[in-house]
Amino acid sequence: MTAKKDMLPLKLVAVRRPELIRLLILMLLGSLFFLPRAGFAAQDSPAVKEMKQKAQHAYIDGRYAEAIAINLAIAEKHPESEARRYAVQMLGALYEDNLIDIKKAIKWDREFLEKYANSRQASFYKEKLSSLEKLMKQGEAFKIYQKIRFVNQGDEIMVQKFEALLKDKPDFLLKDKVLSELGYAYARMDKRKESYLAFVALSRNGSKLSSSDQVAYETASRYWKETSVWAWVAWGVVALLWTGVLLMKPWKQLTRSSIRHFLILALLWALLNAVRMPTFYSMETGGYPIVIPDTVVYMAAGLNLTVLFWLLLLTRGKFWQTRPRALRWLSPVLTLLMTTAVLYLFFVYYPNGPAIIDIFADTLRYKVRLL
Repeated sequence: MTAKKDMLPLKLVAVRRPELIRLLILMLLGSLFFLPRAGFAAQDSPAVKEMKQKAQHAYIDGRYAEAIAINLAIAEKHPESEARRYAVQMLGALYEDNLIDIKKAIKWDREFLEKYANSRQASFYKEKLSSLEKLMKQGEAFKIYQKIRFVNQGDEIMVQKFEALLKDKPDFLLKDKVLSELGYAYARMDKRKESYLAFVALSRNGSKLSSSDQVAYETASRYWKETSVWAWVAWGVVALLWTGVLLMKPWKQLTRSSIRHFLILALLWALLNAVRMPTFYSMETGGYPIVIPDTVVYMAAGLNLTVLFWLLLLTRGKFWQTRPRALRWLSPVLTLLMTTAVLYLFFVYYPNGPAIIDIFADTLRYKVRLL
């Protein structure tokens, strides 16, 4: 009797063990059932991968019709493939930017939003769809706008076409984008006033400037003032200093000795600049937005010879014959003023001159901080 009692638990365990195993298997299957579908997404077949690559190459090479045809084939014939997400997204972009068809762009963008967009993409695509739906009534203007943007014909032609578009369609919904494009294009063409005016019109159009547009606007404003207001101030200084010197009739005091002295100074100035040229070539210019040509340095050095000649005439003026002490005190100040005005005018009218001034100013501030 005791033996039977001892064997009873073993028998119960033996009976329950198969049931326990079946329960564990059932739980495992249940857990697999609740896994996300992405975990079971099948890899695309080699044929679909090849189609996706062909679509990418066609887009990069500018064969947009071919890119659309391939992406359409992926979207319609391979609805369960991973490549379909890319195809749907590209179809929206291609119909918006290249083979312009607003209705089809809206169709594919909406499908991407509903089926594939993540939380970050959703807000972007909602805004994008809203803009495209508003542009339905301005389809022709939108086609012109997109063709101007994506046909690379140079800044001059692009500016002409954008100006014509705004003249023909003053109520164009993407006017702010056109004005922004004009501002940047005029800046690249070194037309600072037109660039500034484009950004002014953009700020007055009621749209908030992006951070990049704000920086470009401030830069264009500063460059335009440098080439207009401050340039006229520099011209006034040069004209005033030359007029003052000529009124003192310095040619009456010129002698062979003074002319020889000027020629010696000019030669020494040329030698000094020749010695300092290796310093210019050793400058690190990798981070500069433009390359400073060698001719800028040579021409700036040459312009200083005109300042030396002006200084020679200044010292020979009749006014200073009875005021030698005043000449010693004032000549360095007046020479510095003349040199600054002349070099400023040279740089401000040189192609990309305001940008060159910025580079020299940044370099000077950097060297001052090192001291």
